[in-house]
Amino acid sequence: MKRTEVYRRINQERAYQQKRWVDGKGEGDTSDEEKSIPEWVAYIEHHLDEAKLNLYHLHRDAALDSIRKIAALAVAALEVHGCPERKI
Repeated sequence: MKRTEVYRRINQERAYQQKRWVDGKGEGDTSDEEKSIPEWVAYIEHHLDEAKLNLYHLHRDAALDSIRKIAALAVAALEVHGCPERKI
């Protein structure tokens, strides 16, 4: 799969997350802008644990689904808190 297609799918996941968790914000939920870096890391860890469990049970596609979610969550964290450039 080409990188552009991977990025397109991550972008789709990010749009889904925004619609699901921002537009559909429930009572007690915080907006993305209010989430701290540790909160983003906790969300990522949760989905990483799901990916590991799916791999343990040999559910490759479900693990990849979790990895797509992780990538989009990382993008969200960087959108809110900034994304330092790679120094070469």
